[in-house]
Amino acid sequence: MITPEIIKETARKLRQNLTPAEKILWEKIRANKIWIKFYRQKPILVMTENSMLDRYIISDFYSPKNKVVIELDWGVHNIEEVYLLDKHKEELLKNKWYKVIRFRNEEIFENLELVLQKIKKVC
Repeated sequence: MITPEIIKETARKLRQNLTPAEKILWEKIRANKIWIKFYRQKPILVMTENSMLDRYIISDFYSPKNKVVIELDWGVHNIEEVYLLDKHKEELLKNKWYKVIRFRNEEIFENLELVLQKIKKVC
């Protein structure tokens, strides 16, 4: 299935405007510090049983080989509506056999090495 242009453009904009935590983690991933290939701000098509609900989820980081999605959460993710949307997207991914790892931005800033170890362990 061809990714719609609006989804591609949204992912491009997100890649151009990484949060500080995403930048830090991306630098480690890009430098092969964990030896696993990841893409940043990658659209993933999640096909549901009811094709009317098929949707794209733009993950912060995605490893297709390992089917691992990494999401970084910050203050806005504490808002109930955003939190519930995150949980819904996570369930859609898990139902399609993706492993989802979530980190708070503070974890990236305060203990990046532990974050990298957790990612390696899951992959």
